[in-house]
Amino acid sequence: MARSKPARKRAKPDKKRDADLVKMSELSKRSSVPAPTIKHYIREGLLPGPEVRTSRNMAYYDPRLANRVRVIKELQAERFLPLKVIGELLEPSPSDKLRSERDAAQRRALTQLAPVVEPELGRHRRKRSEVMKTFGLTRSELDGLEKSGVLDLVGDGETAGYAGIDLKLLDILADVRKSGLGDVFPASVAEPYMAAVKKLVELEIDIFRHRVLSDGTPSNVADIAKVSVALGERLILALRQKLLPGLLEQLSR
Repeated sequence: MARSKPARKRAKPDKKRDADLVKMSELSKRSSVPAPTIKHYIREGLLPGPEVRTSRNMAYYDPRLANRVRVIKELQAERFLPLKVIGELLEPSPSDKLRSERDAAQRRALTQLAPVVEPELGRHRRKRSEVMKTFGLTRSELDGLEKSGVLDLVGDGETAGYAGIDLKLLDILADVRKSGLGDVFPASVAEPYMAAVKKLVELEIDIFRHRVLSDGTPSNVADIAKVSVALGERLILALRQKLLPGLLEQLSR
C-alpha cells in the first residue's frame, strides 16, 4: 500500500478553502477516533496527509475525512479487518464508501453460497395442524414464531406447514416441553435467541466476505465455506462452554 504524500504547498493560498480545513484535534473530535490512531492511518496510506502545513507542528486537514476515519475504525474494530484489506475495499479518499464493483461481486458470490452451506435435512413437510398436535404447540405460539421469523410457513391453506431446519427447531422446542422446562423456556424464547445468533452470523459473513473474497472468488470457495461453517459451530459451542460457568460464578458474588 502506498504511503501518504506530504502536505501540498500552495504558491497562492486559497483563503476560502483553507477556512474549511480543520486541525488534527478537531478531526479526532468529529470522528471519535484518537489522533495517534488517525496519524497511523495516514502513515499506512488509508488517509492523505494534511492539506496545508503552516509550520512543523501545525497542519490542517480536509474535514470530510472524519467519516472515512470512523468507517476505517469500525471495519478494523468490529469486523476485524486488517488495514491493508480496508484500504483496498474503500473508494479513494476522502470517500467513506466501499468500492461498488467489489461490493456487488462479493454479494453475488455470497448469494451463490447459500445452497452450499444449507443443512441436508430433506424436503419433507409437516402440516401446521399436524405440528400443533405432534409437537404440542398452540396456534398462537406458532403465529408468534412465524411473525418473529423463527419459523417459515410453507404452502397455503390446509396443506401449509414446515420443512427443513424448521422441523429441527420444532423438535428442540418439543424436547424442552418433554423435559418439563416448558415454563422456563417457552417457545417465545426462540425469538431473542435468534436475534442474538443473527448478529453473530452477520459477523461471520462479514469476516468471510472481506477475508476470503477480498481479492476475488477463489476456485474452492464452496469448500472453504463448508469448512468455515463447521469450524464456526465448534467455536461457538466451545466459547459458550467457556463463558457459562464464569458468568454464573459472577452472579453468585
